[in-house]
Amino acid sequence: MAPCRFTSVFTLLFATALAACGGGDPGLDPATIELVSGSDQRAVQGLSLEDPIVVRVLDELGDPVSGYAISAEPAPRHGQIDSVTVTDGDGVAEVYWTLGPDAGEHTNIVTAGEVSTTVSATALDLEAELDTLFVPATDGEIETIAAEWMTRDYSAAEVTVELTERISLGGTPAVLRIVSHEVDGVLHYGAIAVPEGADTGSLHLLAYLHGGDGGVSVSDIQYFGVALGDLTENFAFVAPAYRSEELRHGNRRWTSEGPSSHWDHDVDDAMALVNVAFETTPELKAGSYSAIGGSRGGGVALLAGARDERLERIVAFFGPTDFFDGWVRDIVRDMALRIPPSLPGVTHLDSTLVQPFIRGEMPRAEARLDMVRRSAVLYASELPMVQIHHGTLDNVVDVSQAYSLIAVMEELGREPPDFEAYIYEGGGHDIFFLEEAIERGVEFVAGALND
Repeated sequence: MAPCRFTSVFTLLFATALAACGGGDPGLDPATIELVSGSDQRAVQGLSLEDPIVVRVLDELGDPVSGYAISAEPAPRHGQIDSVTVTDGDGVAEVYWTLGPDAGEHTNIVTAGEVSTTVSATALDLEAELDTLFVPATDGEIETIAAEWMTRDYSAAEVTVELTERISLGGTPAVLRIVSHEVDGVLHYGAIAVPEGADTGSLHLLAYLHGGDGGVSVSDIQYFGVALGDLTENFAFVAPAYRSEELRHGNRRWTSEGPSSHWDHDVDDAMALVNVAFETTPELKAGSYSAIGGSRGGGVALLAGARDERLERIVAFFGPTDFFDGWVRDIVRDMALRIPPSLPGVTHLDSTLVQPFIRGEMPRAEARLDMVRRSAVLYASELPMVQIHHGTLDNVVDVSQAYSLIAVMEELGREPPDFEAYIYEGGGHDIFFLEEAIERGVEFVAGALND
């Protein structure tokens, strides 16, 4: 039997009931192809678009055409089609497109039968984009972030003591409190440890700001009791668990809420916990504290120093200082090429800064301000007394970060004991393999007892 061809509206409406044509959908030809989403995306030249091109195919009655194999054809040197799906029950199909090698606007014609639509995308010249992103920060940008910091609210609110327990700080008996409080509208946890029997107003507060992406443990505070030795009885200690990360003590866990915000709101979390400590710990000397941080925490400590006038001394081990330097540019390049290195903070920066910038969702001006927020070197004149330590073979935070801060401090005329820098030839990303680093840090922090 020859295939039926329906030509009237009446027969079209009742086509599915006509047994003479097999009793099914007559398979009407596409009359319209609509672009649903995916046009005008941006990606680095030679890379696939992050989202597929989505089209809908309709027949002449405006009904979806299902099971239809569409086609797509980029213009010459505008890349290749990786795959195309057939239309589903809603007439929707997807096209996966890898852009060509040349920067600029690329086009792709998506076709269903006799109808087609043209889709555009932008292939980015990555080095040109990085050139504009990594232009040195301007005075205006630096002042904008300084003004923004002044509006941040890191006051202690809704403070609750979750746990009180006696612990040892390297042989010094102490009372541990796990506290919760609200900062920036989210629930945050931190640890406070105070030597037993201390007189009112007798202790200097020392904040431990952790590195990595895995939270903090009370045992980290307890190590300070070992490092400080007999000096331990002169200090109280705090350790914040940055938002979205956990505080651990034995087999117990408390997880701070809110989305992660490496370096930036990490500082708010630390300053808020310091406020809790001052408000709830009568043994503390009022008005000043010191901070020690490693890696991510070293960067947090330096940024806190730029923001909190109460911060008196900082010891920073191999912390990032300058998000405009060449090492960071190399990491951003890798993230843009979708081969991010396995380093603390990279996942966060990739998802919140680099990929949104590449896709065009974050304006360049906004992306640069995000970098300014994380660059303590831009606020070097506001820093208190600082001691930094960095190894030349550090494969987590490049030693260029230390050299960047050293250069600016030298320009400002800051020298020992106001600013001390120790570079360890052949040293890596491990405090215990930087010879005499711990002893130097202890001596520097102990100076706060005489200030």
